Parts: sequence; structure tokens; C-alpha cells
Amino acid sequence: MKLIFRQDLNIATIKSESSWNRMVVHSLLQNCNAKQPAINAYLGARYSRSSDSILDIASEVINTGTDASERLEKIFAGYGHKSVGDMAELFVCIENIPIITGMKFFYINPVIAGQERSTRYQDFSDPNFIKIPNEVCSKQEIRKEYEKIIFKQLSDYKKLLKSTKEQLSKHFKINEESSQECASLKARSFDVARYLLPVGLSTSDALVLSARAWSDFIGYLFGGDSIVDNEVADLVLNLLGESDLDARGYIREADNLIRHTESNSSRRNSTREILDYLKNNLDRKQIPTFPDSESSSIKVSYSPDLTECLLTHYEALLNPLGSIKEYSFDQEDQEFIGEVLSEHHNQHRTVGNVAQSGAVKIEGFATLGTLKDLNRHRSLERFIPILHDEIDMDQELARREEDCFFLCNYLDIPQLKILKEEYQEVLEETYSMIKSWREKAKKVLSEEVCNEYTKYLLPHAHATKYIMYGSYDDLQYVINLRSRNGGHIAYRVLVYEWLKNLNMKDPIWNSLLKRIQSPKIDSKIEFVDRS
Repeated sequence: MKLIFRQDLNIATIKSESSWNRMVVHSLLQNCNAKQPAINAYLGARYSRSSDSILDIASEVINTGTDASERLEKIFAGYGHKSVGDMAELFVCIENIPIITGMKFFYINPVIAGQERSTRYQDFSDPNFIKIPNEVCSKQEIRKEYEKIIFKQLSDYKKLLKSTKEQLSKHFKINEESSQECASLKARSFDVARYLLPVGLSTSDALVLSARAWSDFIGYLFGGDSIVDNEVADLVLNLLGESDLDARGYIREADNLIRHTESNSSRRNSTREILDYLKNNLDRKQIPTFPDSESSSIKVSYSPDLTECLLTHYEALLNPLGSIKEYSFDQEDQEFIGEVLSEHHNQHRTVGNVAQSGAVKIEGFATLGTLKDLNRHRSLERFIPILHDEIDMDQELARREEDCFFLCNYLDIPQLKILKEEYQEVLEETYSMIKSWREKAKKVLSEEVCNEYTKYLLPHAHATKYIMYGSYDDLQYVINLRSRNGGHIAYRVLVYEWLKNLNMKDPIWNSLLKRIQSPKIDSKIEFVDRS
């Protein structure tokens, strides 16, 4: 890897020199002449242990030339916890990572602030996607077939994007002299065609996290099985934390708060131990029928039992399509799970998404594209099995090709029936190729690597399980925000269906249901409104 520093921009950059990826990580410094985040953290730490005004404390630090980073070391040890690191925020951009990896970043960190590049603004004429390293797979046939599937999906995207734009323009009678209508047509066409794009294509994320959160983030990525996650962790650690790499003029802003980062495999280890236990008693037969849309799969319940939530999540990793016979737990199961969790987790090594729950539970199936959008609402507690390394990918794909995906809601317009059939045909072909490749790859690759690269081949259309929890406030916020005109039609329809199901469960939602307009897939007014 190579480290450079642009003093004119206050940006430090580290690049991977691996042949299988183009990953780059940038740190946008607040002040290239001082460790400003470390100073902020030190001021906060001193403030909590003093009766002085922050003005007096800051004057002391600045006028005496106090080395805030060095002092933080002593305070950090004295506090016995990491709250000091919460006050040192670092702005980092991580470029050329798989789309599904970007989803994981927002998923595993509930306090992240960030933005991700939209597929609407990407140039796919020279596609960048994650490749299989030669060191991991020496068999050229497997690597070539993997890339062939991605190029096939990109070809389908290019072909159908053009016809999608033409047919949407015709159906909604787009005025070509209206810049607003033409811009809306372009965006909506992308919204439909992106269902064909694989989530192994590259994206970039701009993220703001505290030094403490970055330290945890690096540890979790190092502690997993993913080749990509491990590479990202190595780049971020060498950019922000202690490293042999150096660049003239670059001062790491909070290296002392990130220097103690260790690989954290607690989540992987506890999950595997519990899954191995459940496999002995859980019926691995999955529900044979699959919902025909995101809306028809929704289930709403209130205040689920704590152990029931945990077991539901672990069970979804083993049977992601749903079990014919759900696991019935007893006290022995509860005690065993509690023992495993207590052994592997503490205040420094939390259990993560698998242990999340809340007052209202909403579950169902949605496309990866829809979940990518909804995943950014960190006020909701979220469990999405496919974002975990431990999901059984054979079980995830144990369905007919036509049941593996959902299509954009606009394709349900009767006049677009032929176009819809074209999408169905190319996606069924894609899944047939993915399953065939996977069977060959399992003979060559480790289970972990095969699972990881199978995920990169999945299109945005892939239908997968989600379980989300929230309070009334969390849910009304998401529903009000995401049901409005302007957003992607898929999540607009989905959250409105959430609301309808919530209303059937409890009349307290009736007033909100009356206030929100039902999204209409054939409304030109809604189609061209991007406000």
C-alpha cells in the first residue's frame, strides 16, 4: 500500500497496491498543522474533570503548547473506558468497495454519519468491480466465469436501460422540452434498470465516525471472514492509526486513540457456536412457497420476547427463507445461549445486530436495492441476514430462479408487461449462471470465500429477508419521509404497506394512514415529482 498527503487539500490518501482491487481510503483533515480531533477529545476530557470554563482550559492548552495526543494516552488509561475517543471525529472516504460492503458499513455501526454514491451517477462503460484474488483462487476458469456473469449483468443493464427509458417516456407522455420531466425520466429509468446491477460493483462511501467508532469498525472488519473487509480494515488502520507508513506533512489526527485496535472476532465466534448448537435440533426444511412481492411478505408484531428475537435471528441465518417448523426453545436453550454470549461479549465486544430488538417488529422480504435505501435509517434496529458472514448461502438460494428476485413496481403497469417479461428472462438467466458458478466454485474455494463472492454476483433485484424494529417515533419518521413523492417507488410503496399493516394491528396508526397519500405507480404527477 502507498501513503501520500496533499497539503494543499488537507487530504491524506492510502492506496491498495493489490492487483485484485482498486481500493483507496482518504482522510480529510480538520487542521493539517495540529491533531484537531485529538485536541477536541482532550479538551472534553479535561472539561469533565474541572470546574473551569472551556475558555480557560483551551487557553491553557494552546498557550502552553500542550501535546493533547500525549496527554490523552494517560487520560484514556485512567478513564477505563473509551468515552474520550467519542469526542475525536474523523472524516474518511473509502472508495472502490463493493456495493454490498458499503451496506455493511451502515449496518454494523448505529452511530455512523455518511453518504454513499448513487448508482444513478456512475459510469458503467468502464466498470469497476471486485475481483477474485489469484492468491485465493488459482483456477482461471472460476475467476473468468465469475467475471463473465458480472459482464452479462452489465450488458443486460445497458440494453434494458435504453428500452426502459423509451417505454416509460411513452407511457407517461414525457414532454421532451421540459428539463424537469426529462431529468425525472432519466432518474426513474435508472431506478428500474439498477435492479439488474450486481452488488459486487464498486461504490464509495464518505463516513464521519469518532476515533472510538473507527477503532471498533476496524476490529470488526479484521475479525470477519471477508477478504474485502480485511483489506479495508488494513487500509483504514494504516491511514488513521499506528503504521510504518508515513508521508511528509501528514499528522495522524487521533492515532493514539486508534493504536490499540485488535481483531475482534467475538461476533463471528459466538454466532458460529450458537448456530452449531441449533443445527442439532432445528428443522432445516424451508417454506416452499415464496411471496410474489415485497408488500405481500410483511408481518407486524409487538414487543417480542427477548430470547425469541435472538433465536429468530439465528434461525434466519440457517433458514433465511423461513422454516416450515419454527424452532421451539426451552430453558436449556436460553441458558446455553446466555452462556455463549457472556463468554464472548462485554462492554468492549458487543453482540451487534443479531441481538437487536424493539417495541414494534416488522419483517418481510425486500430487494437488496430497497434495503440499501432503508438501511441508512439508523434509528431503526435492523437484522438483515445476508449482511452477516454466517448466513447459509445454499439455503438462501434454495428456490426457483423466478423466486429469487422482485422487480421495480413500475413494471407492474399493465402496458409495460412485455418489458417486465424481458427483465424476468434476463434475471432468471443470471441466477441460473450464479448457481452453476457456485457449484463449481465450492470445489475450489473455501466455504467463506465462496459465500463472499456469491454475494457479489447477486443483483440489486435479489429478494432477501429483513427484520426491523422501532418505536412509534422511529417508524412514523421513516414512513413520513420515505412515502413522499421524489423517492424510489419501491421503498415508497413498501413503507406505505408497513403503515397499512401497522394500522391493522393498532388503530393508533389510523390518523397517519389518512394523512399519507398512497403511492401510485401510474401517476405522472408522482413520476416527474422529485422534490
